[in-house]
Amino acid sequence: MFEEEEICPYTGLRSFTEEESLYFKGREEDIDQATVQLQKNKFLMLTGASGDGKSSLIYAGIIPNARSGFLKSKFTNWCVADFRPERTPFYNLCKSIAKQLDIANPNSVQAELNHGFSAIIDLYKNSKRHIDTNSMVWQRADDAGKAALKREAANLIILVDQFEEFFTNPENYNKGVPSADANLVLNLLLETARIALDEDLPIYIVFTMRSDYIG
Repeated sequence: MFEEEEICPYTGLRSFTEEESLYFKGREEDIDQATVQLQKNKFLMLTGASGDGKSSLIYAGIIPNARSGFLKSKFTNWCVADFRPERTPFYNLCKSIAKQLDIANPNSVQAELNHGFSAIIDLYKNSKRHIDTNSMVWQRADDAGKAALKREAANLIILVDQFEEFFTNPENYNKGVPSADANLVLNLLLETARIALDEDLPIYIVFTMRSDYIG
């Protein structure tokens, strides 16, 4: 006889992960409300006190909701470019985007994102994650080719976890003045959300932040 392995559904002080979403209970109304807001605005700022489950709500709630089809979007696949600002927010953003858009060299992403605040949109449109049905590539593809393109296509969530690190790390915010990198990242993300909403692109921006830093 094999003994059943018991799984503890509680994670202690750390956040729930996406793989542990099955055990994340009791926040269904919050998940549904956040999903509706994200679908409507392409942007979500999730605030709350330290330790009240902001990251768990995202990783074990909203993201699994999206993958299950409750966040209705253009494609069936989802890519999540998640990062913490830490002391190098621009590099961390570039590295995460490069990974999710399958760009081999993060340095090339850095170069592109320095060209303008709409650069994330441009990178996404030119990646395999996006399908332009008006393009010659799509129109000339046979059924098998179109199916292959659809398998690579994906909606994109850019998640900035612990947004308050833009203020708590002196490299990002010193003597009341944000750094050039911090300014660049914020402008890139806000412009991305604006363009995604205007053009109905399947790109979504999510911030989590401790509520005591709202002021």
